[in-house]
Amino acid sequence: MTIEEKMEHFRSISLESANNQSVESLGNYKKALDDEFEIHKETARQLSEDSKRARMNQARANAKKSLASSQMAIKKQLTNKQSEIKSKIFELVQDKIAEYRKTPAYIELIKSQISNIVDDYKDLDITVYIDLKDSHLLTQLKESFNVNIQVYDKDFFGGTRTIVPERNILIDNSFKTRLVEEQENFAVTL
Repeated sequence: MTIEEKMEHFRSISLESANNQSVESLGNYKKALDDEFEIHKETARQLSEDSKRARMNQARANAKKSLASSQMAIKKQLTNKQSEIKSKIFELVQDKIAEYRKTPAYIELIKSQISNIVDDYKDLDITVYIDLKDSHLLTQLKESFNVNIQVYDKDFFGGTRTIVPERNILIDNSFKTRLVEEQENFAVTL
């Protein structure tokens, strides 16, 4: 082999070796880039999933908050409507009581209440009070019963109230007290 052939052979072997090293380096670099790209894709996918999950959680929280707010508004409207209905019902009841107080049946009720009290506490000193608006019945009631009957200085919407001082007893048969008790126990259901 001549020097030129040797040089050519050396050059081709050197080029082939450099080419092989270059291809191998390029392959390794490409593989490293591909691995890095896969890691980047996985990280981006995970970030996207986390972001999506966070947005969904936020949307759920907003929906729950909106629902709770709507429920509170509905409950408030319901309570207001119930109060309105209850007020109207008890206004009607008061009107009916006012009408009833003008009837002979009301006078009989007052006499019955006084009679029951007198029967229960006949041996004791008692004071029976009638409503301020029933003062026109005072003379008639005093003639019917041998008991201390007085007109109460405040309106209690009809009925009677009796005090038995010896036993510290107040017997409240007034319509006002009964009406208040009924209002407290009354519930409007829709």
